[in-house]
Amino acid sequence: MLKRSLGVRQLRENYHTGEGLQFRSVIKGIMWSLIITILLGLIVSLILQFTSLSENLLSSFSTFIFFVSMFLGATIGARAAGSKGLIHGLAISFTYFVLLIIIGLVWNPAGFSLYVLGKKFAFSFAAGALGGIIGIGLASR
Repeated sequence: MLKRSLGVRQLRENYHTGEGLQFRSVIKGIMWSLIITILLGLIVSLILQFTSLSENLLSSFSTFIFFVSMFLGATIGARAAGSKGLIHGLAISFTYFVLLIIIGLVWNPAGFSLYVLGKKFAFSFAAGALGGIIGIGLASR
């Protein structure tokens, strides 16, 4: 039996029926994650600049920004996809995770440890899964 490869027509049908991974929704989620990261980073930097909060909280703030950005990006992307929220949410969060790791390694290669990578991976998984599930719940309304 010959396997039939997916042609452009089949890919378009899968996109409109909600089958498979919708790359536009994933890209949309990643872009929103980046925008949210930048906005929250600016807000946190202003808070640290103009209040008496200690810079020792910077690690906690960055973890919060990391999680919230991926969660909201996964929610937006899964809602845009309209189906397979868990897959879309995880695709968004893990792509975002890899992008941030690459940027972090270029920016400061000494700043990574196995513990930090494991922690960020766990947050990526949780944010993507939760965001994907909630995004599908919002899409069905």
